[in-house]
Amino acid sequence: MSFDLSEFLTEGLISSVNNGLIPSDLATVYAGNYLVKSLITQAQVTQVSDAITAYKAAQVSADKTASAQAPTAQAPTAQATTTSTTN
Repeated sequence: MSFDLSEFLTEGLISSVNNGLIPSDLATVYAGNYLVKSLITQAQVTQVSDAITAYKAAQVSADKTASAQAPTAQAPTAQATTTSTTN
């Protein structure tokens, strides 16, 4: 069994984004740098990009679900107070 650096880098970027360790924009920059240095292939950059797109879509879906399930806040109601004056 041999170590595959390109697979390690690709999977590392994907899991780092999915686990919230690095922002997706930074992972895209890293993938581009790795491609320029021939550490990963264009196909692997596409794999990272697809994973980032899926992650963002899942985040949007989770946000919509959370906001739909959140109880609606009601404005506080003011209670009328009466003061009596005695003479």
